[in-house]
Amino acid sequence: MANFARGEASFSGPSGEVYHIVMDFNAYAEAEEAADMDVNTLLKAVSPEIDPTTGTVMKSPRIKHLGALLFGGLQDRHPGISRKEAYRLLSCEGAGEALAKAMRGSMPQADASAEGKGISPVGTGTKPKRTGQRKG
Repeated sequence: MANFARGEASFSGPSGEVYHIVMDFNAYAEAEEAADMDVNTLLKAVSPEIDPTTGTVMKSPRIKHLGALLFGGLQDRHPGISRKEAYRLLSCEGAGEALAKAMRGSMPQADASAEGKGISPVGTGTKPKRTGQRKG
């Protein structure tokens, strides 16, 4: 299971109203329920498949998966919004970008050397200690 922080972003609806997306643990739980998939599968489903040699998108995310994430992300600030309305809002200018920004913010990248978890160069650190009783 991923470690979620809190990512936030906003976009304007069709009548100029501002919608606030909050992607946190609760948002992903709501999205899981809406999509009927676990969060790891859902995140893989919204990641496009790109041909590494040509850069061509081979498989795009399904709208229902993106809508489920948007629905989950809107629940904190807009708890009365329906799934149908969240799917409709996907077509608003800036909605997809705002969802992506909030999702990126909810999963910050750890620094490679955070808490000493980076790979140490060969020959550094402490030498292994022998365990057990000495003979003799």
